[in-house]
Amino acid sequence: MGRREIGLVSSTLLLPAAAFLAVTALVSDALDLNEFVFHKYTGYAATVLVLVHVYAHWPSLVAFWTGRAKQRSGTETATSRPAPEMVASSRRGISRRAVLAAGGFGATGFAVGWLVRPSDVGRLPGEDFGALYHRASSPGFADALGALVGWGVQPARTKDYPGATRIALPPVTPPPELSVARAVDRRRSLRDYAGRPLTTAELSWLLHAATGITGPGGLRAAPSAGAQYPIETYVAVSRVEGIEPGIYHYAVADHALERVRGGTFGGDLLIAGLGQEFLGQAPVVLVLAAIFQRLRWRYRERAYRYALLEAGHIGQNVYLAAEAAGLGACAVGAFFDDAVNRLLEVDGVEEAALMLVPVGPR
Repeated sequence: MGRREIGLVSSTLLLPAAAFLAVTALVSDALDLNEFVFHKYTGYAATVLVLVHVYAHWPSLVAFWTGRAKQRSGTETATSRPAPEMVASSRRGISRRAVLAAGGFGATGFAVGWLVRPSDVGRLPGEDFGALYHRASSPGFADALGALVGWGVQPARTKDYPGATRIALPPVTPPPELSVARAVDRRRSLRDYAGRPLTTAELSWLLHAATGITGPGGLRAAPSAGAQYPIETYVAVSRVEGIEPGIYHYAVADHALERVRGGTFGGDLLIAGLGQEFLGQAPVVLVLAAIFQRLRWRYRERAYRYALLEAGHIGQNVYLAAEAAGLGACAVGAFFDDAVNRLLEVDGVEEAALMLVPVGPR
Protein backbone atom coordinates (compact mmCIF):
# COMPACT_ATOMS: atom_id res chain seq x y z
CA MET A 1 0.00 0.00 0.00
CA GLY A 2 1.48 3.34 -1.07
CA ARG A 3 1.41 6.70 0.64
CA ARG A 4 -1.63 7.79 -1.35
CA GLU A 5 -3.69 4.76 -0.28
CA ILE A 6 -2.54 5.14 3.32
CA GLY A 7 -3.56 8.79 3.24
CA LEU A 8 -7.01 7.97 1.87
CA VAL A 9 -7.63 5.24 4.46
CA SER A 10 -6.43 7.38 7.36
CA SER A 11 -8.53 10.32 6.16
CA THR A 12 -11.59 8.07 5.98
CA LEU A 13 -11.04 6.78 9.52
CA LEU A 14 -10.18 10.17 11.00
CA LEU A 15 -13.70 11.55 10.52
CA PRO A 16 -15.60 8.93 12.59
CA ALA A 17 -12.76 8.84 15.15
CA ALA A 18 -12.87 12.61 15.59
CA ALA A 19 -16.68 12.60 15.76
CA PHE A 20 -16.69 9.82 18.36
CA LEU A 21 -13.98 11.63 20.32
CA ALA A 22 -16.10 14.79 20.35
CA VAL A 23 -19.22 12.88 21.46
CA THR A 24 -17.43 11.03 24.26
CA ALA A 25 -15.85 14.29 25.42
CA LEU A 26 -19.31 15.89 25.65
CA VAL A 27 -20.73 12.87 27.47
CA SER A 28 -17.79 12.77 29.87
CA ASP A 29 -18.19 16.48 30.64
CA ALA A 30 -21.99 16.38 30.91
CA LEU A 31 -22.01 13.40 33.31
CA ASP A 32 -18.74 14.26 35.09
CA LEU A 33 -17.31 10.81 34.40
CA ASN A 34 -13.95 9.67 35.72
CA GLU A 35 -11.56 7.42 33.80
CA PHE A 36 -13.96 7.26 30.84
CA VAL A 37 -12.39 4.36 28.97
CA PHE A 38 -14.19 4.94 25.64
CA HIS A 39 -12.94 8.53 25.44
CA LYS A 40 -9.40 7.55 26.46
CA TYR A 41 -8.93 4.82 23.88
CA THR A 42 -10.64 6.82 21.14
CA GLY A 43 -8.12 9.56 21.86
CA TYR A 44 -5.29 7.04 21.44
CA ALA A 45 -6.77 5.81 18.15
CA ALA A 46 -7.21 9.36 16.85
CA THR A 47 -3.59 10.16 17.74
CA VAL A 48 -2.35 7.13 15.80
CA LEU A 49 -4.51 8.06 12.81
CA VAL A 50 -3.16 11.62 12.84
CA LEU A 51 0.43 10.31 12.85
CA VAL A 52 -0.36 7.95 9.96
CA HIS A 53 -2.04 10.81 8.11
CA VAL A 54 1.02 13.04 8.57
CA TYR A 55 3.30 10.22 7.37
CA ALA A 56 1.20 9.68 4.24
CA HIS A 57 1.22 13.38 3.36
CA TRP A 58 4.74 14.21 4.52
CA PRO A 59 6.11 15.06 1.01
CA SER A 60 3.22 17.43 0.41
CA LEU A 61 3.69 19.06 3.81
CA VAL A 62 7.41 19.52 3.24
CA ALA A 63 6.79 20.97 -0.21
CA PHE A 64 4.14 23.32 1.14
CA TRP A 65 6.16 24.71 4.04
CA THR A 66 9.36 24.86 1.97
CA GLY A 67 7.53 26.92 -0.63
CA ARG A 68 6.15 29.25 2.06
CA ALA A 69 9.60 29.71 3.53
CA LYS A 70 11.02 30.63 0.13
CA GLN A 71 8.27 33.18 -0.41
CA ARG A 72 8.95 34.82 2.95
CA SER A 73 12.70 34.99 2.38
CA GLY A 74 12.34 36.41 -1.11
CA THR A 75 14.58 33.74 -2.63
CA GLU A 76 11.95 32.25 -4.85
CA THR A 77 12.52 33.11 -8.50
CA ALA A 78 9.92 34.23 -10.97
CA THR A 79 10.23 30.98 -12.86
CA SER A 80 9.63 28.79 -9.82
CA ARG A 81 6.46 26.87 -9.74
CA PRO A 82 4.46 25.72 -6.66
CA ALA A 83 4.22 22.06 -5.94
CA PRO A 84 1.63 20.18 -8.05
CA GLU A 85 -0.36 19.38 -4.91
CA MET A 86 -0.63 23.12 -4.13
CA VAL A 87 -1.84 23.91 -7.66
CA ALA A 88 -4.47 21.19 -7.53
CA SER A 89 -5.58 22.31 -4.09
CA SER A 90 -5.92 25.94 -5.14
CA ARG A 91 -8.01 24.98 -8.14
CA ARG A 92 -10.36 22.81 -6.18
CA GLY A 93 -11.15 25.38 -3.47
CA ILE A 94 -13.04 23.71 -0.61
CA SER A 95 -12.40 19.99 -0.78
CA ARG A 96 -15.03 17.29 -0.61
CA ARG A 97 -13.32 16.01 2.54
CA ALA A 98 -13.79 19.36 4.28
CA VAL A 99 -17.47 19.44 3.34
CA LEU A 100 -17.97 15.90 4.66
CA ALA A 101 -16.12 16.76 7.87
CA ALA A 102 -18.24 19.87 8.46
CA GLY A 103 -21.43 17.92 7.78
CA GLY A 104 -20.36 15.10 10.07
CA PHE A 105 -19.57 17.41 12.98
CA GLY A 106 -22.81 19.30 12.43
CA ALA A 107 -24.83 16.08 12.50
CA THR A 108 -22.94 14.92 15.57
CA GLY A 109 -23.65 18.15 17.42
CA PHE A 110 -27.34 17.97 16.51
CA ALA A 111 -27.56 14.34 17.68
CA VAL A 112 -25.80 15.07 20.96
CA GLY A 113 -28.03 18.05 21.64
CA TRP A 114 -31.10 15.92 20.94
CA LEU A 115 -29.94 13.10 23.23
CA VAL A 116 -28.69 15.24 26.11
CA ARG A 117 -32.04 16.99 26.46
CA PRO A 118 -34.88 14.55 25.76
CA SER A 119 -38.17 15.98 24.58
CA ASP A 120 -40.03 14.93 27.74
CA VAL A 121 -37.81 17.01 30.07
CA GLY A 122 -38.54 20.63 30.82
CA ARG A 123 -42.30 20.61 30.57
CA LEU A 124 -42.28 23.75 32.65
CA PRO A 125 -39.79 26.57 31.95
CA GLY A 126 -36.50 25.89 33.69
CA GLU A 127 -37.69 22.69 35.35
CA ASP A 128 -37.04 18.96 34.93
CA PHE A 129 -38.66 15.89 36.42
CA GLY A 130 -36.38 16.04 39.46
CA ALA A 131 -37.50 19.56 40.30
CA LEU A 132 -41.13 18.67 39.63
CA TYR A 133 -40.91 15.65 41.92
CA HIS A 134 -39.22 17.65 44.66
CA ARG A 135 -41.99 20.22 44.63
CA ALA A 136 -44.78 17.67 44.34
CA SER A 137 -43.47 15.71 47.33
CA SER A 138 -43.27 18.75 49.62
CA PRO A 139 -45.55 18.53 52.68
CA GLY A 140 -48.80 20.47 52.65
CA PHE A 141 -52.56 20.13 52.79
CA ALA A 142 -52.50 17.68 49.88
CA ASP A 143 -50.03 15.56 51.83
CA ALA A 144 -52.49 15.25 54.69
CA LEU A 145 -55.21 14.17 52.27
CA GLY A 146 -52.80 11.67 50.76
CA ALA A 147 -52.83 9.75 54.03
CA LEU A 148 -56.39 8.73 53.20
CA VAL A 149 -55.26 7.02 49.99
CA GLY A 150 -54.06 3.43 50.11
CA TRP A 151 -50.32 3.15 49.36
CA GLY A 152 -50.05 -0.60 49.72
CA VAL A 153 -49.08 -2.81 52.63
CA GLN A 154 -45.87 -2.95 54.62
CA PRO A 155 -43.44 -5.52 53.15
CA ALA A 156 -40.82 -7.46 55.06
CA ARG A 157 -37.79 -5.43 56.10
CA THR A 158 -35.35 -8.05 54.83
CA LYS A 159 -34.93 -9.97 51.60
CA ASP A 160 -33.62 -13.48 51.14
CA TYR A 161 -32.96 -15.95 48.36
CA PRO A 162 -34.35 -19.36 49.37
CA GLY A 163 -32.20 -22.17 48.05
CA ALA A 164 -29.28 -19.91 47.14
CA THR A 165 -25.74 -20.90 48.04
CA ARG A 166 -24.82 -19.18 51.30
CA ILE A 167 -21.38 -18.07 52.43
CA ALA A 168 -21.07 -17.22 56.10
CA LEU A 169 -18.88 -14.20 56.66
CA PRO A 170 -16.30 -14.30 59.46
CA PRO A 171 -17.05 -12.52 62.73
CA VAL A 172 -16.58 -8.79 62.49
CA THR A 173 -13.12 -7.65 63.54
CA PRO A 174 -12.87 -3.87 63.70
CA PRO A 175 -9.63 -2.48 62.28
CA PRO A 176 -7.10 -0.73 64.52
CA GLU A 177 -8.51 2.26 66.33
CA LEU A 178 -9.03 5.29 64.10
CA SER A 179 -10.94 8.31 65.37
CA VAL A 180 -13.98 9.50 63.45
CA ALA A 181 -12.35 12.91 63.08
CA ARG A 182 -9.26 11.33 61.53
CA ALA A 183 -11.30 9.10 59.19
CA VAL A 184 -13.38 12.06 58.01
CA ASP A 185 -10.26 14.14 57.48
CA ARG A 186 -8.54 11.41 55.43
CA ARG A 187 -11.59 10.34 53.40
CA ARG A 188 -11.08 10.64 49.65
CA SER A 189 -12.59 8.93 46.61
CA LEU A 190 -10.14 6.25 45.46
CA ARG A 191 -10.12 5.03 41.86
CA ASP A 192 -6.70 3.36 41.67
CA TYR A 193 -6.44 0.10 43.60
CA ALA A 194 -3.52 -2.13 44.53
CA GLY A 195 -3.39 -5.52 42.84
CA ARG A 196 -4.06 -7.69 45.88
CA PRO A 197 -7.51 -9.21 46.58
CA LEU A 198 -9.63 -8.27 49.56
CA THR A 199 -9.76 -10.65 52.49
CA THR A 200 -13.05 -12.04 53.77
CA ALA A 201 -12.37 -10.27 57.07
CA GLU A 202 -12.16 -6.92 55.25
CA LEU A 203 -15.38 -7.60 53.33
CA SER A 204 -17.09 -8.70 56.55
CA TRP A 205 -16.10 -5.44 58.22
CA LEU A 206 -17.21 -3.30 55.27
CA LEU A 207 -20.68 -4.84 55.07
CA HIS A 208 -21.22 -4.71 58.81
CA ALA A 209 -20.13 -1.08 59.03
CA ALA A 210 -22.21 -0.15 55.99
CA THR A 211 -25.57 -1.61 56.94
CA GLY A 212 -25.07 -4.41 59.46
CA ILE A 213 -27.25 -5.01 62.51
CA THR A 214 -25.80 -3.14 65.48
CA GLY A 215 -28.63 -2.92 68.02
CA PRO A 216 -31.73 -4.57 69.47
CA GLY A 217 -34.75 -5.01 67.25
CA GLY A 218 -32.64 -5.17 64.12
CA LEU A 219 -31.36 -1.60 64.30
CA ARG A 220 -28.57 -1.06 61.84
CA ALA A 221 -25.37 0.90 61.33
CA ALA A 222 -27.01 3.43 59.00
CA PRO A 223 -30.08 5.48 59.96
CA SER A 224 -33.41 4.82 58.26
CA ALA A 225 -36.74 6.65 58.20
CA GLY A 226 -39.01 4.79 60.58
CA ALA A 227 -36.44 1.96 60.74
CA GLN A 228 -37.89 0.59 57.49
CA TYR A 229 -34.48 -0.09 55.89
CA PRO A 230 -35.36 0.04 52.18
CA ILE A 231 -31.77 -0.47 50.94
CA GLU A 232 -30.55 -3.90 49.91
CA THR A 233 -26.80 -4.38 49.44
CA TYR A 234 -25.40 -6.51 46.64
CA VAL A 235 -21.73 -7.40 46.25
CA ALA A 236 -20.10 -7.92 42.86
CA VAL A 237 -17.04 -9.98 43.80
CA SER A 238 -14.07 -10.14 41.44
CA ARG A 239 -11.16 -10.83 43.80
CA VAL A 240 -11.88 -11.80 47.40
CA GLU A 241 -9.91 -14.54 49.13
CA GLY A 242 -12.02 -17.65 49.62
CA ILE A 243 -15.06 -16.37 47.66
CA GLU A 244 -15.71 -17.27 44.03
CA PRO A 245 -16.42 -14.39 41.63
CA GLY A 246 -20.08 -13.58 41.25
CA ILE A 247 -22.89 -11.31 42.36
CA TYR A 248 -24.06 -11.84 45.93
CA HIS A 249 -26.81 -10.46 48.12
CA TYR A 250 -25.91 -9.45 51.67
CA ALA A 251 -28.25 -11.28 54.05
CA VAL A 252 -28.05 -8.75 56.84
CA ALA A 253 -29.92 -10.81 59.47
CA ASP A 254 -27.38 -13.65 59.23
CA HIS A 255 -24.32 -11.63 58.21
CA ALA A 256 -23.87 -13.88 55.18
CA LEU A 257 -23.70 -13.71 51.40
CA GLU A 258 -26.29 -15.33 49.14
CA ARG A 259 -25.15 -16.08 45.60
CA VAL A 260 -27.42 -14.47 43.02
CA ARG A 261 -25.33 -15.54 40.02
CA GLY A 262 -21.83 -16.81 39.44
CA GLY A 263 -19.17 -15.43 37.13
CA THR A 264 -16.94 -12.42 36.69
CA PHE A 265 -18.85 -9.21 36.00
CA GLY A 266 -16.15 -6.55 36.09
CA GLY A 267 -16.46 -5.95 32.35
CA ASP A 268 -20.25 -5.75 32.58
CA LEU A 269 -20.02 -3.17 35.34
CA LEU A 270 -17.48 -1.16 33.35
CA ILE A 271 -19.87 -1.00 30.39
CA ALA A 272 -22.93 -0.38 32.59
CA GLY A 273 -20.95 2.35 34.38
CA LEU A 274 -20.49 4.31 31.13
CA GLY A 275 -16.94 3.06 30.62
CA GLN A 276 -15.48 4.21 33.95
CA GLU A 277 -12.46 1.94 34.03
CA PHE A 278 -12.00 1.56 37.78
CA LEU A 279 -15.36 -0.23 38.05
CA GLY A 280 -13.82 -3.15 36.18
CA GLN A 281 -10.61 -3.06 38.23
CA ALA A 282 -11.97 -2.98 41.79
CA PRO A 283 -11.91 -6.33 43.63
CA VAL A 284 -15.39 -5.58 45.01
CA VAL A 285 -18.24 -3.34 43.89
CA LEU A 286 -21.09 -2.78 46.32
CA VAL A 287 -24.43 -2.06 44.65
CA LEU A 288 -27.05 -0.30 46.75
CA ALA A 289 -30.63 -0.95 45.61
CA ALA A 290 -33.90 0.24 47.10
CA ILE A 291 -37.18 -1.61 47.63
CA PHE A 292 -39.45 1.43 47.50
CA GLN A 293 -42.57 -0.15 49.00
CA ARG A 294 -40.80 -0.42 52.37
CA LEU A 295 -41.06 3.35 52.53
CA ARG A 296 -44.02 4.03 50.25
CA TRP A 297 -46.67 2.39 52.43
CA ARG A 298 -45.81 4.81 55.22
CA TYR A 299 -44.27 7.94 53.66
CA ARG A 300 -46.16 7.93 50.37
CA GLU A 301 -44.76 10.34 47.77
CA ARG A 302 -41.73 11.19 49.93
CA ALA A 303 -40.53 7.58 49.81
CA TYR A 304 -38.15 8.16 46.92
CA ARG A 305 -36.53 11.09 48.74
CA TYR A 306 -35.88 8.96 51.79
CA ALA A 307 -34.49 6.07 49.75
CA LEU A 308 -31.90 8.36 48.17
CA LEU A 309 -30.98 9.81 51.56
CA GLU A 310 -30.48 6.35 53.02
CA ALA A 311 -28.31 5.24 50.12
CA GLY A 312 -26.17 8.28 50.86
CA HIS A 313 -25.92 7.36 54.57
CA ILE A 314 -24.74 3.85 53.69
CA GLY A 315 -22.33 5.14 51.06
CA GLN A 316 -20.64 7.40 53.62
CA ASN A 317 -20.43 4.50 56.07
CA VAL A 318 -18.60 2.51 53.38
CA TYR A 319 -16.19 5.39 52.79
CA LEU A 320 -15.31 5.73 56.47
CA ALA A 321 -15.14 1.97 57.10
CA ALA A 322 -12.84 1.57 54.09
CA GLU A 323 -10.61 4.40 55.32
CA ALA A 324 -10.36 2.82 58.76
CA ALA A 325 -9.30 -0.50 57.19
CA GLY A 326 -6.68 0.98 54.88
CA LEU A 327 -8.93 0.62 51.83
CA GLY A 328 -10.55 3.14 49.53
CA ALA A 329 -13.99 3.61 47.98
CA CYS A 330 -15.63 5.75 45.32
CA ALA A 331 -19.38 6.34 45.02
CA VAL A 332 -20.67 6.19 41.43
CA GLY A 333 -24.06 7.51 40.34
CA ALA A 334 -23.50 7.58 36.56
CA PHE A 335 -24.56 4.22 35.15
CA PHE A 336 -27.15 2.63 32.86
CA ASP A 337 -29.91 1.74 35.31
CA ASP A 338 -31.43 -1.04 33.25
CA ALA A 339 -28.06 -2.73 32.71
CA VAL A 340 -27.23 -2.76 36.43
CA ASN A 341 -30.74 -3.90 37.35
CA ARG A 342 -30.39 -6.82 34.93
CA LEU A 343 -27.10 -7.82 36.55
CA LEU A 344 -28.84 -7.88 39.94
CA GLU A 345 -31.90 -9.60 38.46
CA VAL A 346 -34.27 -6.97 39.86
CA ASP A 347 -37.13 -5.36 37.94
CA GLY A 348 -36.08 -1.70 38.21
CA VAL A 349 -39.59 -0.74 39.38
CA GLU A 350 -40.30 -2.28 42.76
CA GLU A 351 -36.56 -2.60 43.40
CA ALA A 352 -33.89 -0.59 41.61
CA ALA A 353 -30.16 0.13 41.83
CA LEU A 354 -29.27 3.58 43.18
CA MET A 355 -25.51 3.62 43.69
CA LEU A 356 -22.33 1.70 42.87
CA VAL A 357 -19.46 1.76 45.38
CA PRO A 358 -16.25 0.08 44.20
CA VAL A 359 -13.84 -0.71 47.05
CA GLY A 360 -10.23 -1.82 46.93
CA PRO A 361 -6.88 -1.71 48.74
CA ARG A 362 -4.66 1.35 48.57
